[in-house]
Amino acid sequence: MEKPENLIPHEDIILDKVANISLEVQKVRAIKPIIVDEKTHVILDGHHRFTAALRLSLQKIPVIYVNYNSTSINVSIWYRRFSKPSVVKSILSSIYSSGGICARFDHIRICDDSLYKLYWKLEKLESFLHSIGIIVEKDTVGHLEPPSIYKEDVISIANRGLRFPPKTTRHVYEFIIPQKAISIDDI
Repeated sequence: MEKPENLIPHEDIILDKVANISLEVQKVRAIKPIIVDEKTHVILDGHHRFTAALRLSLQKIPVIYVNYNSTSINVSIWYRRFSKPSVVKSILSSIYSSGGICARFDHIRICDDSLYKLYWKLEKLESFLHSIGIIVEKDTVGHLEPPSIYKEDVISIANRGLRFPPKTTRHVYEFIIPQKAISIDDI
């Protein structure tokens, strides 16, 4: 268990998802632990549960501490898959850019001068595509390949008080993370 003020997020959240988790926690009176780096207290996984716990004014949050420096924890990317890739390719061709840090979709590059700004640019693009009826899914394979993210990037963004867009990082663990929800009545 940990006090929420001791934890540092590195990703933003989706408000509807937080609302749903909050309702579920109130209903079942339990919440699954969030995954946190033991050294820096940066949240690796569970930003929506963390925010739901804050909304519910929980004094403590169930936490599983891990050693983020361990080679058994890797950070990876979420590719973007589109329901209409040819339409997206046509749109992206008109905003082609080069230089800096880039995401790739075939020969098309979307770039910015920082990883942080590029990921927010991709988030804005996804929002626009959604508004015109194109489904964007984040998956382990897909049409658009964003640039790699490293553990140092996650810690740096969190320590600077910034947040990547929701579901930017994909942490992969070579060990089992317990998924048992903890009663909030015992907190």
